[in-house]
Amino acid sequence: MNFFITLTTACDLQCRYCYGECCDDFDKSADNGDIDYFLPRDLSYPVGDLSKFVDKDPLSTLIFYGGEPLLNIKKMYELMDSLPAKRFMLHTNGTMLHKVKPEYLNRLHTISISIDGDEKLTDYDRGDGVYKKITGNARLARKNGFKGEMIARMTVTEDCDIYRQALYLLDNPDFSFDSVHWQLDALFWKNDYGRRHFAQWANDSYNPGIKKLVDEWVQAMREEGKVLRLYPFMSVMRSMLLEEKSLLRCGAGWAEYNIQTDGKISPCPVMSGMKDYYAGDIFTGDPLKLKQTLISGPCRDCDVHDICGGRCLYANVTVKWGDKGFAEVCSTIKYLIASLQGVLPEIKMLIKEGKISLQDFEHTKFNSCEIIP
Repeated sequence: MNFFITLTTACDLQCRYCYGECCDDFDKSADNGDIDYFLPRDLSYPVGDLSKFVDKDPLSTLIFYGGEPLLNIKKMYELMDSLPAKRFMLHTNGTMLHKVKPEYLNRLHTISISIDGDEKLTDYDRGDGVYKKITGNARLARKNGFKGEMIARMTVTEDCDIYRQALYLLDNPDFSFDSVHWQLDALFWKNDYGRRHFAQWANDSYNPGIKKLVDEWVQAMREEGKVLRLYPFMSVMRSMLLEEKSLLRCGAGWAEYNIQTDGKISPCPVMSGMKDYYAGDIFTGDPLKLKQTLISGPCRDCDVHDICGGRCLYANVTVKWGDKGFAEVCSTIKYLIASLQGVLPEIKMLIKEGKISLQDFEHTKFNSCEIIP
C-alpha cells in the first residue's frame, strides 16, 4: 500500500491556482458532508504509532507531502530513520530541496517537483524567482548523488501551452526531468468556474496541444526508438496494449491513502478533513484492510470508464463545477484517450518491429501522479 504522509499543511509559496483560489473559495456551505477545518498544522501523533501501523505492511511506500513537506524537514528525517517502509518518496515544490542532507536525499526513490513549464510561466503561476530555485535545486540534487526518478509535476491552467511546456521540461537548458505529469486546474474550486472559459480553452488550445503532443510522442518512438516519459500517455497506453481495465489510476481510496497530521486516514491529501470518507486511523487500523472509497457519480456510467478509471475522487464527490463543468473536463479526457487510441495500431507495429518494447511503458504506480489529468 502507498501512503502520503502529510508532514505539514504550511507552505512557503502562494501560487495563483492554490492559495489565491482557496482565499476566494472559503465557503463551508460548498463542501460535502462533515468537514474538520481544524487539523493540526504539523504532524502531531507519536512516531511510534505510525511505525506500528507501517510495520503491518512490509511493502508500504511512504510519500512525504504537504503543504510543503520540507518545512518540516526534521520530522521527515525522523520518520526515515524510524519507519520500516519499503521505500520513501517526496512531493515538493522544490524551493527547499537544497536543504535535504545527501544521506537522506539519496534514500528517496522518487522526487516529484511542482513546476509548470518554462521560467516565464512558472514564475507567473508560483512567484518571481521560483523557477530558478527549482531548477538549481534539482541540479544540486543530482550533483549530491540522487539517482532516482525526478518527475516534473505541472499544474495546467489556461495560460499553458501543454505541447510546448511539457516538451520543454523533458529537454530544457536549465534542467531536464526524467518524466512529466500534469493535472488540469479544474473542478477543485467552486467560485472560479463562472469567470473562466475552460471549454473554449480546451477546444482551442488544450485538445489541439494534446494531439500535437501525442504525434510528437509517437514520432520519438518511430525515429529514435524512445518512449518519452509522459505519465498520462504512458500509463493509459500500457493498459491499451495489455487490454486491461483500470480502477482510479492514482490509487486514491483503494491503493493509496493519506495519513493526515492527526493520524486519521483520508483517501487522498485533497480530501483531508472530509470525515464521511475517512478510511480509518493509524492507531487502530490495518493498512491492508482500510475502508475503500471507489469512483461513483458521473464517472461510473461513462463509456471510457474502464480505460480512464475516473478523473479524481475529490471531483467526483464534490462536483464543484456542477454537471456541465464536470462534463467539460471529462471531454478533455475523452479526447486524450481517443488520440491515444488513434496511434495504438502504429505503436503495436513499432513493438512488433522491435523499435520499442512493452517494458518502455512501465512506470512506478501510485507515486503521486494522478495519471488522468
